[in-house]
Amino acid sequence: MRGGRSPGQLTWSQLRPVLVAALLVSDAFVVGALAIARPPGWVPPLIAFGVVLVGLAAFLVWALRHRGDG
Repeated sequence: MRGGRSPGQLTWSQLRPVLVAALLVSDAFVVGALAIARPPGWVPPLIAFGVVLVGLAAFLVWALRHRGDG
């Protein structure tokens, strides 16, 4: 079976949603921690991490739709 992949082998397109979801969860934790703790100067980091959170959510949707590629 030269040039092919074995049936049990994961591809990058199958693994990508899992990795993006892990990033999404960690960023959501940071946004939640900032919103709850409200340390001095918390608004700019909350906005920055919130923007990243929205981007990761969109990337996760894209990754889930394209997990059969590759």
